[in-house]
Amino acid sequence: MKSEMLSTRIDHDTKVAFTNICDDVGLSPSQALKLFARAVINHGGIPFELKARQPNETTAAAIQELAEGKGQQSKSLDAMLNDLTEGKVRNAYP
Repeated sequence: MKSEMLSTRIDHDTKVAFTNICDDVGLSPSQALKLFARAVINHGGIPFELKARQPNETTAAAIQELAEGKGQQSKSLDAMLNDLTEGKVRNAYP
């Protein structure tokens, strides 16, 4: 079977981390990508669940507070930082 080239671009940190893990399990990055491609074919799709990241409880509560119009407003970044450092905004941190 004739082989063909497939290339992609990823950031340096991802490449290094991926290559290190491949080395740890005894595979080259190329072999790992070939295994992934075969798994996609055999599975008929991505062989794991893809989900959007969900906010944690604190962030979800802050989003809800803003949606209900209960958020704090400041006239400027300096004013906001002043409010936070002087403790005028309650519950800014859990």
